[in-house]
Amino acid sequence: MALAILPVELLDAVLAPLTPHPSALAAAALSCSALNPSATRLLYRHLSLSAYARNLSVVNLLAVRPDLAGLVRTFSVHLDDAEPAVLPTYSDLQRALALMTNLTSLALYVDASASWILSPPQGKKSQKGDILHPGPPFYPRLEHLTCNFPLDAHLATFLGQVPSLISLQLASLLSNADADVQSEPEHVFVPSSHIPLLEAYTGPAHILPALASRPLRAVHLSGDLTLDLLPSSSGAPLAEDDPSRLRQSGATTDHISRAPTSSDNTGALLQVMSAMTSAAPAQLLETLALAYPNLVCLRLMTTRALWDLPDLAFYSRIAATLSTLPHLAAFELSGIHWQSRRKSPSPSDSSSSSSAAASVSAAATEKEWISPPVSPRTAQLPPPDEEDDLEDRDYDFDGAFLDWSG
Repeated sequence: MALAILPVELLDAVLAPLTPHPSALAAAALSCSALNPSATRLLYRHLSLSAYARNLSVVNLLAVRPDLAGLVRTFSVHLDDAEPAVLPTYSDLQRALALMTNLTSLALYVDASASWILSPPQGKKSQKGDILHPGPPFYPRLEHLTCNFPLDAHLATFLGQVPSLISLQLASLLSNADADVQSEPEHVFVPSSHIPLLEAYTGPAHILPALASRPLRAVHLSGDLTLDLLPSSSGAPLAEDDPSRLRQSGATTDHISRAPTSSDNTGALLQVMSAMTSAAPAQLLETLALAYPNLVCLRLMTTRALWDLPDLAFYSRIAATLSTLPHLAAFELSGIHWQSRRKSPSPSDSSSSSSAAASVSAAATEKEWISPPVSPRTAQLPPPDEEDDLEDRDYDFDGAFLDWSG
């Protein structure tokens, strides 16, 4: 057949437009043996499974077909709570995850208490009666992980198997059904050798100290960001992983160049942060400015009643702290957007042409932050004089109305 002599790359390009239509790819895979490998590869490359889509049976198929599980690159699954009727699907999902070692993106929207699916399944008995204990799966290409699990022993171990991970998103809040599972944050140690290339984190604030040595560039925190969760100064913990060690661990070559070295200050890499706090806003902001001096976008929500706090001194303190962040472009405090403008050069700094040029160049980068208007306090008016007769007052309305007769 003529299709059999075509290169695999050309067949993949011909079938690529059918990727959004799984039924068409499935029909192409069944049409002839020449198209079957390319169509099957594209059919299982990106999977999104849920009960609503009625395709959860694919989980059972992947659990028993290692050849198909190895084709999956991005995998997303939505499962209901781990009830007895659904537990077989969770067991199949555990086996399928252990086989999908070529993943680049993984999203698990499942029961928060089912983090055990990240661990390898129990060993099976061999023909001699010995129990085989398979080693933990390794995911050298996984870059994005989203799940609603707390940071427990299962998740911490899994993070040691994903050396190329750059984005981690954990559950922000536990549901009412999961409140009994974990009433308070569980502090689990994450070795510095785990996820050494992590750049983006979304999840509970209490995990931030465990990620201190990672080259984070964007964090979106839920829960309460307290002062004890932040480094006291810009001397944040440093990563101790060198490129040769990362290469041995399985990190891809394009990620090695982004790995922090012992001379890097990981806190200086952070550019985007959003968080909620119960701490004093001014004090927290000062600590953030020391720990993360290169912030570009910062959004803080406070649980304190700002209408009881703001005055001119409060806003001036905030503005002074913001001026120490040279790269800050956007700042929001409890829904209040602050504006900035370039600081005009001082006339005393332009005594000579050289000093004037230096002053203009510095002023082009320096900013001053404009505080929101302070709400005026209600004026204390004297009580009305009850003895004053209102009928004796003369209200002159002459000229108050225009003459429209002409």
